[in-house]
Amino acid sequence: MIASRSNLERYGSFEIEIWQPLGFSTDRIPATKVHIKDQSFAVHVITHMNIDKRAEVESHVFLAPSDDKIHNNLVPEADVDESKIGNCFNGELPINFTSMVMANAYNDILAAPLMPGSTRLRKRITNYAKIIVCPGVYDGLSARIALLLGIEGLYMTGAGTTASRLGAADLGLAQLHDMRTNAEMIANLAPTGAPITADMDTGYGGPLMVARSLQQYHLAGVSGFHIEDQVEYSSRVKACVYMRMQLRSDIAIIARTGALQSSGYEAAMDRLRRARDLGADMGILEGVQSKLHVQVHYRAVDMKQQWIAYAGLETWAPIWEFWKECKANSRPQMLIIIFSFACLALAYEAITTTLERLRDTGLTGSSVSPMTIFEVCGLGESIAIDMAAGGHAFDKV
Repeated sequence: MIASRSNLERYGSFEIEIWQPLGFSTDRIPATKVHIKDQSFAVHVITHMNIDKRAEVESHVFLAPSDDKIHNNLVPEADVDESKIGNCFNGELPINFTSMVMANAYNDILAAPLMPGSTRLRKRITNYAKIIVCPGVYDGLSARIALLLGIEGLYMTGAGTTASRLGAADLGLAQLHDMRTNAEMIANLAPTGAPITADMDTGYGGPLMVARSLQQYHLAGVSGFHIEDQVEYSSRVKACVYMRMQLRSDIAIIARTGALQSSGYEAAMDRLRRARDLGADMGILEGVQSKLHVQVHYRAVDMKQQWIAYAGLETWAPIWEFWKECKANSRPQMLIIIFSFACLALAYEAITTTLERLRDTGLTGSSVSPMTIFEVCGLGESIAIDMAAGGHAFDKV
């Protein structure tokens, strides 16, 4: 829509946002927000953002051009240092131009549309905010339910994705396309909602493929991912770190090792330390057996690394004890706890019980209506969009 005066009179006011994912904390951010109202429009340019500091926003306000000049370029003069009010098409100022310096705006937290999930997750773990419990979701419905309940972090489970999309066991059959497509769908159900951490298996190939996998996860809106410990572990972590730098992304790299069972504790810890030194943000020590074991391996690496407790099911009792301690601790030793089978296992139980009842009695015994499911899956949002557009598709709903 062209920001001409007749359009402003016709539509009143509207906003246009142009933004890119934030880069590392030291990078500058090419992001703009245009607010058009009455006879003028304001351009807010985010010029700098540090994870531990506030965002700096430069504001420029211009008069909207008349309709006979809508083809001119709305570009401020290159040598104008201060933010000014005025008509800046073609760099020419009208006779009634009034100069006005706009104060820089500072925000402790960027507006949600300007902050990718990866940045929000990184701020949480960097600032040692409260522990994030991430249930394993595997499809749109399980993710929608988690979001409806206010869950603060989601984990896209590889086993759940393989089971739901392919009907197969978690034996490496799901490839990048399967995982990226599923992650993108889940992440975009609520782009400004709970950040999503995802399984990336071994990265689906060598270093080149690992770099591409990170790129695809980043573009899908994934906030963090874990990559498994294999023979090419170091080169894969390096590939992840390199591609993250190229993308100026805040996506969290999580090193996961299963060497505890096969090679012993020290060998597993050496691999996690190496991953940390190469640039991994967090680590998962697979197969821990006790709370003490977790505490020992956490201290062995040092406080520069934040660790994740990983539990396939809640059958490991110490995880609950440690979770309670972490929730009460202002600087928790675990910042994220993943329950990968939280949804998948219970869905299996519920579906099995219901279908057995249907087979034996001819009834499901469920009181849930289709409308309940539709409402969980965004019916209200769809109705709101239709109404805002002047439609009548849902008048009878």
